[in-house]
Amino acid sequence: MPGETIVILAGVLCSAGILNLSETIVVATGGAIIGDSIGYELGRCLGRPWLERHGRLVGMHGGVLARVDTLFERHGGKAVLIGRFVGFLRAMAPFVAGASRMPYRRFLLYNALGGGVWAAAFVLLGYFLGESWSVAERWIGRVGLVIGVIVIAAAVWWLYRARQRQGEKTAPPA
Repeated sequence: MPGETIVILAGVLCSAGILNLSETIVVATGGAIIGDSIGYELGRCLGRPWLERHGRLVGMHGGVLARVDTLFERHGGKAVLIGRFVGFLRAMAPFVAGASRMPYRRFLLYNALGGGVWAAAFVLLGYFLGESWSVAERWIGRVGLVIGVIVIAAAVWWLYRARQRQGEKTAPPA
């Protein structure tokens, strides 16, 4: 299950009072940092040769690898930070940072900054969606009640009219 889904769900649980909002943000931040640090270590251990052999399986063929190398040479830290918010880069940026031997302290700085912003953004998104859901649920409940009454009244009226017509058809002519 994608991390965003779990973190947004945790935010919804915060809005319901089941989880604590600040603790959830801290835990999500820690999970994001640890997860990307594992990706960094995998990249550092498996390295460039692994990417050259198996990278095509995840869309990292020769041409893409050359562009990624250039990106990390010029903007390594920013690539780690921004990569957290971009689908494909989210999974690959830590691995490539490790494979390109970006110093871990530099990686960790951008990883922690990105992880904190990412966690806060997605937990709060879930929190506000949860808050909005309860407001929407109240309104939907009220509107649903009104619509339900209207539908029932219309059905009763329609059945009444249908029986009247049926009675007119079966009554003997006078």
